[in-house]
Order: sequence, then structure tokens, then C-alpha cells
Amino acid sequence: MGRIKIIVDLARSPHVTLKQEEALELLECIEARHGETRDLSEALRIIRNFDEFYNMARKKFEEYLFIPKDSRDAILGRVVVHKIKLERNNDKNAEIIFDRRFDIEVLKKCLQEIGYSDIEVVRQTF
Repeated sequence: MGRIKIIVDLARSPHVTLKQEEALELLECIEARHGETRDLSEALRIIRNFDEFYNMARKKFEEYLFIPKDSRDAILGRVVVHKIKLERNNDKNAEIIFDRRFDIEVLKKCLQEIGYSDIEVVRQTF
């Protein structure tokens, strides 16, 4: 696969845009390393049922789907996925916005595990 960018926005949340199958592989790898959380299982469910959630978001005129989180996980800092943006161009793409407290090193290791060798971290500034 090769090259991918992790964009860290002004709120310090990492973003990654992947095809549907790659996004599923990434989240499954993170789940294996980090453990299961409600937000992670909901994110997997949304991406597995891409077409249904894409159509639902378009009907509601929503660009991002906010992931339900367990309050206990939020307090303990175990939340992984903050929100997801589904896009349909030629492929089905998912932009995954991770929680700002999620360890970016786990994200890098899982991206390497699914086949990305050149990972660039870009931090947005004013």
C-alpha cells in the first residue's frame, strides 16, 4: 500500500482516511491491542454497514457521525474513536477521527500491520 498521512488537527485529534476494508482492518487491529470499548465496537458496526449509515447521514444532512461512548471509558481515557465521516467517490472511504487522548503510536503500529510502510504525521497549525 505504501504511504499514508495522519493529520493531527488543532484540537490534537488524529485523522486517517482509508477505504472501507482498510478501516475495518485498522479498527480490528486497534481493538486487539487496546481492548474492546463501546465506541470502537460502534465504529466497526458503522463501517461494516457503510451504505446504510451513509444514506442515514445524507438524509439528516450530517457530515460526521458521532460515535456513542461509554461515560466510564471517557473518564478513564479509554475512548478511541471520536467521530467518522463516510464518503462515496469511486470507493467507499471512511475518515476516522480518533480521540485526542488516544496513543498515536498504537495507530502507527496498526497502520504498519495492515501494510502501510511510509507513515507521515502532519500537525496543523494556525
